[in-house]
Amino acid sequence: MQPINFILKKSLINILKIVIPFGIGVYLTWFFISSMTEDELKSLKDSFLKADYIYLFYGLIIMLLSHMSRAYRWKYMLEPLGHKPRFWKMYHSVMIGYLINLTIPRSGEFARAGYYAKYQENTKFDKVFGTIIVERIIDLLMLGIVLGITLYLQKDLETFNEIYDSGKSDSSIPVWIYFIVVGVFIVGFITVIKTPILKEKIINLLKGILEGVKTIFKLKQRTAYIAHTLFIWVCYVVMIWVCSFALPESSNLSINAVFAAFVVGAVAISAAPGGLGLYPVMVAAVLSKLYGIENAGSFSMLAWSALTFFTIIAGLISLFILPFIGNKTSEQNVV
Repeated sequence: MQPINFILKKSLINILKIVIPFGIGVYLTWFFISSMTEDELKSLKDSFLKADYIYLFYGLIIMLLSHMSRAYRWKYMLEPLGHKPRFWKMYHSVMIGYLINLTIPRSGEFARAGYYAKYQENTKFDKVFGTIIVERIIDLLMLGIVLGITLYLQKDLETFNEIYDSGKSDSSIPVWIYFIVVGVFIVGFITVIKTPILKEKIINLLKGILEGVKTIFKLKQRTAYIAHTLFIWVCYVVMIWVCSFALPESSNLSINAVFAAFVVGAVAISAAPGGLGLYPVMVAAVLSKLYGIENAGSFSMLAWSALTFFTIIAGLISLFILPFIGNKTSEQNVV
């Protein structure tokens, strides 16, 4: 017979598995709505009332396929580390990462590695995180290729560059922040050097990350990895095109406009959590100024809202399911 304390602890954990994901979902939804201006709320309402949701559904299915492909592609990076994880563990870890990215940009990479390491046996965070670093480098390379194609397709390159640069300038950081970061880095570096135990832990962490990074040179199925990479990025662009049919004003987007909308949207998402407040503005600007799309704000708000809510719902589902399908490992693997 199990002790009462053990039963109570297990019950509390099960309750938290439900309450915490629900709480995160409520907070993100509130934050999403409360951050909108009156004009944005009106635009969102109008677009939702007249939208053809079947095209949004198709677009989200394409986005889901890209996420699943990303999760499956991750397997090729993990295999050199001796991992043979189930697909759903990788998928749910990926979706949790996307969910956490809606709060703090790029924090999702840490969350993804941490959750995977927590629920995959004999797995360390540092090596897993190293594989994600490689993935982000590849993503940056692919974004550069897409940007090159987009620049080639633009007729009004000067206007496009102005809109593109506006997203990057909006993400600028005050100079004093850099001084604080440098100061913290120097203090941290000195502390590590003067503390042998901490120094050893940091060195081991960096070695683990480096080992994870090296897996890119040990891929056994490089062709499949490249194919998944191309599929993921084609899905990203095609999703914009499919969703454009949801509204009459945007239903005739050219391939030039689709690429332009995707690139500035990607910049917005990297500059602000989930592109909050920035994505609709930048996408609407490029569609209206470059391609004369009327009421482009409605489409940009609709596409962004659908993508954001999809990420929240799918991420919460993964956050709820992963603890039940994963095998818990030792505390040293938890981040």
